[in-house]
Amino acid sequence: MAIAINSTTFTESKERMNMIEIRLFEEADRDEVIALVLSCQNDGTRPAVSVDDQPELLCIQGKYFSDGGCFWVATDHGHVIGSIGLMNCGNGTGVLKKFFVNQAYRGEPYHLGRKLYAELLTFAKQHAFQALLLDTPKNTERAHKFYEKAGFVKICEVDLPVHFDHPYKDCDFFQLTGPFI
Repeated sequence: MAIAINSTTFTESKERMNMIEIRLFEEADRDEVIALVLSCQNDGTRPAVSVDDQPELLCIQGKYFSDGGCFWVATDHGHVIGSIGLMNCGNGTGVLKKFFVNQAYRGEPYHLGRKLYAELLTFAKQHAFQALLLDTPKNTERAHKFYEKAGFVKICEVDLPVHFDHPYKDCDFFQLTGPFI
């Protein structure tokens, strides 16, 4: 009986993976992206933030695409379950922003975070980015491990080559220097 349950679970997971799509952000995704981002940020482990703290959520097309960056969403049956963005700061430098995955899609069997990050990294390579920066709250050990495994190095805010907005006062900064493999 346990085998049948596991087989059913595996089959359902495989079918669900076939329904997950990673694609470019469309304006119709905005409200679901905002809901995803705020639900992940306001999970009770850090100070609450709002759209007012990160107004770029209201104008993703203008803040990401118009300056040579990009923004992707992952959807399952048309609903946003993940996001990741790359802001172009010029001179080959980009800032990884709004990297969030609905908790149900983290890790096995989906690895949605890895897939979203792979999209961003492919774009960064194709568009000759030489450095990627990011900020993340100090108490997000899982995120820190992901970034360090991906080759990012923690740096001090004063060492950032560009200034960018971030919603938390108490955060860590990371940098990845190309060429990206």
